[in-house]
Amino acid sequence: MHNLSHDLLDPRLAASGGDGASPMTDAHSLAQHQRKLRAFRTDETGLSFASLALFAEPLFDLYDLDPAAAFDLFEHPDDADEATVAVLEAARVLWAYLSLPPKARAARHDALAAFLLGPDPEPGDEADLDRLLDAAETHWDALTPDDVALAEGVDAETLGFDALLAHPAFAHAAEDHTAEGAAEHPDEPTYGPNRLGEMEARALFAQPLLEDETDLDALDAAMERADEYWTLAHLRGPKREAHLDEIVEAFAADEAGAAALRAEAERMAERFGSLFPEQA
Repeated sequence: MHNLSHDLLDPRLAASGGDGASPMTDAHSLAQHQRKLRAFRTDETGLSFASLALFAEPLFDLYDLDPAAAFDLFEHPDDADEATVAVLEAARVLWAYLSLPPKARAARHDALAAFLLGPDPEPGDEADLDRLLDAAETHWDALTPDDVALAEGVDAETLGFDALLAHPAFAHAAEDHTAEGAAEHPDEPTYGPNRLGEMEARALFAQPLLEDETDLDALDAAMERADEYWTLAHLRGPKREAHLDEIVEAFAADEAGAAALRAEAERMAERFGSLFPEQA
């Protein structure tokens, strides 16, 4: 849905009631549309479809669209229009964003705006984004921990904000990291059963290190460690041990920190193996 300002926030589209979206004329747009549908209908991003549809209701209301269209989409995916899919995509990204601690939200606000508004927002788009956030946040604040646990209680891992933006169904088409893009570049490695490109795989791999960080410096440090652990997971034997020693020397301040880093590295190596066994 990238470029919400030119799609969902377009008053002509909002007035269509979910039935007047412009046709998709190229194969790539159609493939992306179908990829998003599959992600929503199969709970692939770790959020149940029913919970996503309910969470999206204030967004449908905000743009004078029919909330029932979301449930129609589940039953009749071939008839799903772009407006309905765009609202669900916005709702899923906002769920991930609002799941972040407040300080982390502030750190990722620009990424949220870039995703929803695109690289060239028009005058007034920021105000529209604020309205969108207010509507979603009001609904989010009304959810109980049990509501959230039930919504995320599906087989797939619930993707955090950064991992979600890197998911093939959400990543910028220009980045060409979708499964379809990977098929066009067979020499590039893919990861896991969903054939993730490296960017998506890295984001999913790093999620446990990033999701609880609220301090910007700590977030940067966690991202640096995630990069090092990613490299470590691809090494074997003496090279792996040597690289682990380098990580400890670079990041540990004392013996306790070194022990913690080695334990964290082991957990992340196990995570890599469980996520991407064919690469482990």
